[in-house]
Parts: sequence; C-alpha cells; structure tokens
Amino acid sequence: MNRFVRWPWLAGPLAVAAAAIAFLELGGVTPGRGAVLVTLVLWTGMAQGSVAVVAAAEITGARWVASVKRELLAAAHLLTFLAALFLLVWPLLDLYPWHASPGAWLGPRFFFGRNLALLAATAGAAHLFARRAVAPGAPAKRSAFLYLLCFVASQSLVAFDWVMSLAYPWVSSMFGLYFIVEALYAGVALAGLIFLLLDRDARAREDGRWVGARRDVALLAFGFSVLWGGLFFAQFMLIWYGNLPEEVGFVAERLASSPTRQLAFAFVAACFGAPFLGLLPARAKRSPLALGAVSATLLLGLLSEKLVFMLPAVPLSFGVLALQNLLLAGIWIVLVLGFGQTGSIPKVGAGAAGSGGGLA
Repeated sequence: MNRFVRWPWLAGPLAVAAAAIAFLELGGVTPGRGAVLVTLVLWTGMAQGSVAVVAAAEITGARWVASVKRELLAAAHLLTFLAALFLLVWPLLDLYPWHASPGAWLGPRFFFGRNLALLAATAGAAHLFARRAVAPGAPAKRSAFLYLLCFVASQSLVAFDWVMSLAYPWVSSMFGLYFIVEALYAGVALAGLIFLLLDRDARAREDGRWVGARRDVALLAFGFSVLWGGLFFAQFMLIWYGNLPEEVGFVAERLASSPTRQLAFAFVAACFGAPFLGLLPARAKRSPLALGAVSATLLLGLLSEKLVFMLPAVPLSFGVLALQNLLLAGIWIVLVLGFGQTGSIPKVGAGAAGSGGGLA
C-alpha cells in the first residue's frame, strides 16, 4: 500500500486538536473572537503552498524537490483538517461588515458554501496529486495541473472573501495574485524548515544531492523575497499615487494605531529584509541554520501581515491565536517527521538527480 495513505492513526489526534481549537475559539475562554479566522488564513496559505511548490516542481521538472517531496506533501493531510476547521467560521460571519446587509455575492450562506466547497476540492486534489507524485512511475503532471487550478482559485477566495471583505467596501484587484505568491513563498519557507529539521541524517545519506537541493531552496527563498517585495511595493505605490480616500483609508487606519503600525514595519522587514539580506551571502545559502532561521522569520512575518490586514475588524485574543498556531505547528512537525527520509523517495534516475536550479 502507498505509504502516503497508510496513516489510520491520524483521525484521533486531529479530532482532539480540532476540539481544542473549537474550545479555545468558541468556549468563552477569552472575550476576543476571530483568532481561528487569522489562523486559517495563515495555515491555508502555508499548507496549500507547500503542495503547490511540489506541483510546480513536478510540471517544470525541478530536481531539488525529490529530496523533500514526501515531507512537503504531508501538508495534504493538513488541508483536510483545515477544511474541517473552516466550519468554525460560521459563527464569526457577523464580524464582516457586509453581514448586516448581504448581497448576491457577499451573503452568509453563499460565502460559507463556496469557500467550504473549494477548500474540500483543493484538499481532494492535493491527496490525488500526492498519491501519484510518490508512486513510482505514476504520471503526476495532470493531477499537478488540477491541483494548481484549485490552489489558485482557493487562494483567490481567501484573499478576496476572507480578508479583503473584512474591510468592505475597500477593494484591491492585486490581492488575489498577492496571496497566491505568498502561499508559494510560504511553501518554500516550509521546505527551508524541513531541510533544517532533517539535515543531519539526510546529508550523510544522500551524498551531495541533499546539499545541492538545500542550496536551490535558499536561492528560491531569495528570489521570492524580491518578487514579494516588488508586489508589495506595486500595490502600496498605486494606493499612495492615486491618493483616493476609499483606497488610502485602508492603509491610514492601520498605520494610525497600535499594534498594527508596529506590525506593518515588522512584516516588511521579515518578509523582504530578512530573506534578502540573510541569504545574500553565498555562505548563507549553504547553511541549513541560516536557511531555517530565515524561513522561520518569514513565516512569523506572514502572520504579522495577516494581523495587520485583519485586526481592525477581528477583536481576537493574542493568547488564543498563539495557542492555535502552536498546535498547528506541532501537527505539521509530526506529519513531516512521520513521513521521514528513510525509504521515502524511490531512487531517481540520471534525469532526476542532483540540483535543479529552483522550480524549473
């Protein structure tokens, strides 16, 4: 049996984790609400991006991904869990300003139904792709294309429905692309953490392929920092240059008060400054510790960014948010270590071994 699907023990621990998150969010532990919405926005991007990085590598023939393919695809199990967690959003829909006067698109039932259906479809496509990607000789490109289509649609709705409509009627046509790129960026960061977690044993076993693949991921993280910085600047410049009240208000509100003002500067430093400067030296690109530190900083930056976008409308408890994210981080680590390195990837041929030069 395919080792990817032979995990019957997952259901129990994940059910306990879901119950714990539901209690933290809806049990009246703290007066704040909405932490699970921020958590879902962050982890949906990370988990979908992790699988999307493998799908993009599969289509483009990137060779570095063979070293951590199973570990990245472990996020497919997390996607099913996150789709189930989305049920906790239903009691929080009154946080959205359109809830009092719903329209044809932004109405509670249609909002909830289309997002839940797309999360489930993306999780299903992820499992289909993962099974084929790890099966020796199985064609996986078609399932990779299918998954990427679901990924793009899902992240677009996360951007426009989950986050942007919290600031309704503010709109940004770049938000969807921005979230898609960020999800891929987060997937590369998770790959960087995997290389740090498994470095000692894998380096001795893979005879140089591991080191070359790790350097490729460092180059990818550096490249994505430039891409992310360009997208962020393009969106900010358009808002600043246009100077329209309905656009500038979104930025002004977040820079006028704490903690969003401090978090705004922090996430720019973490998502652009740390990867760009930290991975600029050639020595840093060869260091698993440097790559892991930059990856962790980047993910914290993405959490800070989501808080900047969502805090004005979401009166969450930071303690509950921290506990939820620590619980999901623990689940992700267990999934990654459970897939292990020993025997996880079939022997690759001459056309698939060695360093792959990024996604292509």
